[in-house]
Amino acid sequence: MNPHDERPPFGGSWGRIYAGLAVYLIALIALFTWFTRSWNR
Repeated sequence: MNPHDERPPFGGSWGRIYAGLAVYLIALIALFTWFTRSWNR
């Protein structure tokens, strides 16, 4: 088995995992931005 053809442990494909991670990080940044702006008023 070629090590480059390994299946991810969950999610179906590596692209789907990377997309989910990107969405999670964007949501986290947006949450912290909102939280910071709401406390600095």
